[in-house]
Amino acid sequence: MHDQSDTPQSISEVQRTAHAWVIRLTSGSVQPSDVAAARAWCEQAPEHQQAFVEARRLWSLSAHLAEPRAAARPSSRRVWAMGIAASLVLGLGVAWAQYMALDADYYTGTAERRQVTLADGSHITLNANSAVDVNFTDDGRRITLRKGEAVFDVKPDPQRPFSVQAGALSATALGTIYAVRRDGEHVDVTVRRGRVAVTNAPDKVTLSAGETVGGRADGLGAKQSVVVDTILAWEQGRLVFEMTPLAQVLEQVERYRPGIILIRDTSLGALKVSGTFQLDDLDDGLATLEKVFPLKIERYTDYLLVISSKT
Repeated sequence: MHDQSDTPQSISEVQRTAHAWVIRLTSGSVQPSDVAAARAWCEQAPEHQQAFVEARRLWSLSAHLAEPRAAARPSSRRVWAMGIAASLVLGLGVAWAQYMALDADYYTGTAERRQVTLADGSHITLNANSAVDVNFTDDGRRITLRKGEAVFDVKPDPQRPFSVQAGALSATALGTIYAVRRDGEHVDVTVRRGRVAVTNAPDKVTLSAGETVGGRADGLGAKQSVVVDTILAWEQGRLVFEMTPLAQVLEQVERYRPGIILIRDTSLGALKVSGTFQLDDLDDGLATLEKVFPLKIERYTDYLLVISSKT
């Protein structure tokens, strides 16, 4: 709660404070009082939690972790410091995700997938860390994708169009199975069967099976042909990558594995990865990366993995 007489912080002030906390919590000399103070600040407002999560990604925390000593295990104090900072980051990330899904009709957490049968017989399959709202009326069926990704298997009903709203983008089914993915302002629509009318003012496009299109608040990109089974492999418990930058691969893995994965050497993020990860054994997939590429994975806690160049 804030006193109404307080002067509200500007967005830039909130962002600066969030970055200051990220630096402090990864300094290697973090104290329990720092953790308590940071958590209190984040709990003051949802904007604080969001700013902290964004700051964590922008700073990529790993750039501010001290180098491990050669041929020596990190000191227990450093492990404790990094572990508690990682736990806080993870906790705040979860807190923000829970806030985004707190009153959603249906949602999933990390590594959770869920199938929902709607009143009209349609089905929604939610990917990890996703949230949707459902609003059925006499003349329409509207789903709002708050965050994450979902596949919609739509029961035809010409009298009640089925549409998914994700940010500024709307995807209306024309008797179909399709997926919508929302990552911040960016939204992708991919069609497995049938057709989908995608609108993002002032643009509009109709997708057929095997096509996808991405959009932001300012409009749609060009539609493309894709291998749908590759994009939606998560439904079968797999992640499939084809010449995908390592940084993007790790972002996807983080959705299904508790904890955070940091890249110490930013140049590694551009490495191209092709292969399949099993969602029920992601650590095995990470171990394979360590064998195939010139990198090493340092595990400071079960929830903090740092990737650096192999020397």
